[in-house]
Amino acid sequence: MIELDASYQLALANQIGSLSTFLGGFSATFFVTMLTLAKPGTVARMSIGASALAAVAFIVAAGTSVTLTFTLHPAAPPTVADNPTDALRAMLAASFVTGMVALLAAIGIGGWIRSRVLGVFTSVVSVGGLVLIVLQM
Repeated sequence: MIELDASYQLALANQIGSLSTFLGGFSATFFVTMLTLAKPGTVARMSIGASALAAVAFIVAAGTSVTLTFTLHPAAPPTVADNPTDALRAMLAASFVTGMVALLAAIGIGGWIRSRVLGVFTSVVSVGGLVLIVLQM
């Protein structure tokens, strides 16, 4: 893994943590809304599953961000600051990317519950979002 400056890692952890809490709340809201309002069926189950995965992944990312922030803080005690951060960085990245992909999948699948036209639209928009995210990496 590439060695990054601790202040850069700290800034990344803070940004990803903040974004994860927002998107995790959105994903959980989407999940509960689908549970209560969606018509029963395969498409609804797939969208509910994807939104649940997104919510959990973003919760893991937020928690990992907090742990990484504690570890990288300049005033951290030596017993905390001496912990290696590679595994935390990998977990943060994996859970955040999983959350983004699962949320886009839930949105893309969700439109199919209402109509074919809406399903095509939400799928195209979600795939477009995924392509834009991949192009940024």
